[in-house]
Amino acid sequence: MKFELKPDNRNASNDELLNDLKKVAENLNTTYLGKIDYQKHGRFSYHTISRRFGSWLNALKLAKLDNSKDDYRSISDDELLNDLKKVSAIINKNSITKLEYEKHGRYSPYGFNKRFGSWFNALEKAGLEKTRELKIDTEDLFKNLEEVWVKLGRQPYITDMVKPLSKYSKDAYPRRFGSWRKALEAFVAYVNENDDSTLVEEEKTQSPQVNEENNSTAEIIKNKTTRNINWRLRFIVMKRDNFKCKKCGRSPSTDQTVILHIDHMKPYSKGGETVIENLETLCSVCNLGKSDLE
Repeated sequence: MKFELKPDNRNASNDELLNDLKKVAENLNTTYLGKIDYQKHGRFSYHTISRRFGSWLNALKLAKLDNSKDDYRSISDDELLNDLKKVSAIINKNSITKLEYEKHGRYSPYGFNKRFGSWFNALEKAGLEKTRELKIDTEDLFKNLEEVWVKLGRQPYITDMVKPLSKYSKDAYPRRFGSWRKALEAFVAYVNENDDSTLVEEEKTQSPQVNEENNSTAEIIKNKTTRNINWRLRFIVMKRDNFKCKKCGRSPSTDQTVILHIDHMKPYSKGGETVIENLETLCSVCNLGKSDLE
C-alpha cells in the first residue's frame, strides 16, 4: 500500500492565486499580508505565489495590497540591521527567528536573506547570536515529520514545523532538500520504499515442545515476519486508518492525550504476521483493554 501527497497547486490560475491573497487579507482585516500569515491561512503555498509573479512583492501589488513592508530595496544596510537590534531589545533575546521578526519587525525577514546572503549572516552583522541546526540524520528528519503528521492527522504545512509540535525547525527541511515540497516528496518516497525489515532474517530450528503429562507434542508456530513494527509501516497503517483508533475513533488531532499504537489483529503469538492487512490502529486505552482480553 502506497500513499501520495495532496496535489500541489502550481496549475492554479493567476486569478485564483490573487483572489486568495485578497480573501486572506480581508479575513485578517489587514492591508498588508506577510508570507507567514498567508501560509497559516491561505489556500496555496507562498512559494507558489512568489514563483508565479516573480516575487511576493509583485503578487501583493497585483492583488492591490500594501507592499511597503516588503519593499526593502531602498532601505540601507544600517537601517535593516538597526531594526534587527530593535526587535532583539523588544523581545529581550540575543538571537531572533524569522517568525519573531515577522511579528515585531518593520520589514520582511526575507529581505535580509537577499541583502546579506542569509538570515544568519544578517544576525551576525547585527552583532546578534546565530542559531544553527546541528547535523541531523535524514531519517531523524523523516521520523519527526511522521510524528507531526500523526499529531495533526493531516499532511503538515511548513508553518506547522515549529516547537513544541516539531522537534526541528521548519528551515531544516528546505535546507536539506531544497524546498518544503521536495522534503515531502522525499519523505513519501522513503516511506513507500520496499522494506523487508519485518522479514525474519533466518529461520531458526526449534525443537518441538513436549507436554510431559500426556507426552503429546505441541504445534510450533513459525512466523515469516518479525514481531517488530517499523515506523514506516506504522505510519502507512495509521494513515490508512485516518490517524484514528479503530475501536473508539479518538485521534491526537482532536485530543492531545490520545496515544496511537499499531497492533496485530491476529496475535503474533498465534501466527499473525506483521503485514499491513493484519495491523490496525488502536489508542493506548483500547490496546490495553484488548491485551487484557487475550
